[in-house]
Amino acid sequence: MIVTLKEAKRCLRVDHDDDDTIIRKLIRAVETLCEGTLRKAVEPVPINKVAVLLAVAYLYEHRENADMGELTWMLRYILAAEREVAF
Repeated sequence: MIVTLKEAKRCLRVDHDDDDTIIRKLIRAVETLCEGTLRKAVEPVPINKVAVLLAVAYLYEHRENADMGELTWMLRYILAAEREVAF
């Protein structure tokens, strides 16, 4: 994982351990989504970490009504410079 649980919790301003399991799952899911968007493995460069943290925060805050289409487009814009060209 390029983002640790501690980093994600700090970004989310979560200071309890009740949601650790869901936050870990969100990190894994978002990293997989980023890999699909990038068309390659997620590397621990700053823009990728920002994208993962932003997406984890979005999904954590919108657990009941997350718009995955909106999130996917947001990640495409953020990660556009790192994205592999594939035909």
